[in-house]
Amino acid sequence: MVDEKVAIDTITFQVLKNAFSSIVDEMAALVQKCAFSLVVSEGRDYCGTITNKHGDLIATGVTDLPAHLGTIPFTIKGMIEWLDVPVDEYFSPGDIVIINDAYIGGTHNNDIRLVMPVYYEGSIVGFVIDSAHWADIGGHVPGTFDPNARSSHGEGLIIPPIKIVEEGKLNEDLSNMILRNVRMQSEAYGDLMAQIGAVRLGSSRLVELIDRYGLDLIESEMDALISYSKTILKKEFEKLPDGKYEFTALIDKDPAADTDDPLEVTMELIIEGDKATYDFSRSSPVAKGAINSTKAVTVSGAVIATKSIFPWVPINQGVFHAIDIILPDNLVCNALYPNPVCGAAATIYPAVTDCIHGTFIQIIPERCCAGTTGLVNTTWGGLDTRDPSETKEFVAYIWLEGGWGARPGKKDNHSAMCLFASTATNIPIEQVERMNPIIFESYRYEPDSMGAGYHRGGPGVVKSWYFSHGEAIGSSLGDGEVFGPWGYEGGKGAPGSTLILAKDTSEEEALGMFLTGAEIGKDKTVEFFMSGGGGWGNPYERPVDWVCEDVENGLVSVDAAKSEYGVVLKETEIYGEYLVDEEETDSLRKNSK
Repeated sequence: MVDEKVAIDTITFQVLKNAFSSIVDEMAALVQKCAFSLVVSEGRDYCGTITNKHGDLIATGVTDLPAHLGTIPFTIKGMIEWLDVPVDEYFSPGDIVIINDAYIGGTHNNDIRLVMPVYYEGSIVGFVIDSAHWADIGGHVPGTFDPNARSSHGEGLIIPPIKIVEEGKLNEDLSNMILRNVRMQSEAYGDLMAQIGAVRLGSSRLVELIDRYGLDLIESEMDALISYSKTILKKEFEKLPDGKYEFTALIDKDPAADTDDPLEVTMELIIEGDKATYDFSRSSPVAKGAINSTKAVTVSGAVIATKSIFPWVPINQGVFHAIDIILPDNLVCNALYPNPVCGAAATIYPAVTDCIHGTFIQIIPERCCAGTTGLVNTTWGGLDTRDPSETKEFVAYIWLEGGWGARPGKKDNHSAMCLFASTATNIPIEQVERMNPIIFESYRYEPDSMGAGYHRGGPGVVKSWYFSHGEAIGSSLGDGEVFGPWGYEGGKGAPGSTLILAKDTSEEEALGMFLTGAEIGKDKTVEFFMSGGGGWGNPYERPVDWVCEDVENGLVSVDAAKSEYGVVLKETEIYGEYLVDEEETDSLRKNSK
């Protein structure tokens, strides 16, 4: 039910709630159809939202990237604070601000955000925002990601809040300055124009909605949505047993440190009645390399992971209000300017989501899953000489799905994009090949790549490719090579992700998750493996027919069926079919107890 103090009936509440989301979805559709870069148009690394005039998150859509979504309130509130004048004095109708500064509510500098105030009868009544990941934002390596950056000033062009459009007119001096500092200028320009179109569309649609229902009702709806989400989430917390629950996620290392010691993101979950506290205060200090996160990113990860456990709670500012987060300064998960943060999405973000699932799994395991694959930012660039008359720079992102962790509610879990990028999609390899001098040799599930268990994790994925017209410069900023996704209740962990040059040849070289500006020669194969998910429960108790089915589907090898699950299989005369050696299987499984 809606807060009784809000004068709005239940049916109108639902109608307007869906109307807000429809506006955001329409903004997203425009960006997806009009953006130039594959990262945005095919990968859907973007997000559109609506906030009220104070910067409180109000509405989201079905395709908004969660990693962007949870930071939007920090962007708007940070922009308002940065301007240091009332927004009504700074803005005029038709203005649009551009911002990417990670320390003013952003994620990393590649995520460009456009903010447009929504005017009604001469006053600002809210903001519409579009965030999209540009393929490049400058710096000394294609794609900008540099694990060895020592400050945010080594992570590409930083843009504090500044008007890119003034009273409806594009500030060409500013746009030219920005585009001069990035690779793939035509793609960046196309993405910028798509984003401008999206916020203009969102603003006009919100004004139309106000025209239809009246400003008082629309503002009441905004307040009611926040109140509603806060109330129902706190009621969910109240159902849980009071107590303290702890989990630590390990990051492989600080790439700029003198040692290979892992870093810790530790969270204590404290449940007291309807109050939930997430305490990150015992996490590792800020890192030297570019794996830190800002407060906005850490809070976003916590909120998004909570939403995944309580999916019926609408995501808006009410979810933020329902959770108390303790996050001291100068931790790896709350770095201060100008510490480097470009790798936050591939390091801290998945660590935070692991902490949420790793603590709640101790209370409500049926709603959680074991360790899930994370993210590795791999960027490859150079000169595209396929057409000698039009040699040009290219920057290609090659990201992968991976396995989600097992959970008890269903047989097994699937392979998909990681939790905090769950609305992103795989970029078809045919599109990547058409746009870049890249040829793919494989794109497949990798056998034995998931954690074994009564319920197994989703399988990991492999892509391999080579550069067909000259060398390329490759960088990687990720995690999870040393510490793969974790298992639960006797389930086994999954193997770590890998990035390997010239695999199974005399020139084989492990490139690793922290790679800066490596020169990859023409026709040299790069293989990228993204880990599967962790297992749940004793693998020796997994039904034998489930194991046999996985072997026949090529997900589990005959050897792993025996060593991991205690199931002995014999080949039949029919290719791909197996018979169970019941006597040896029973013996193996009995001896394992």
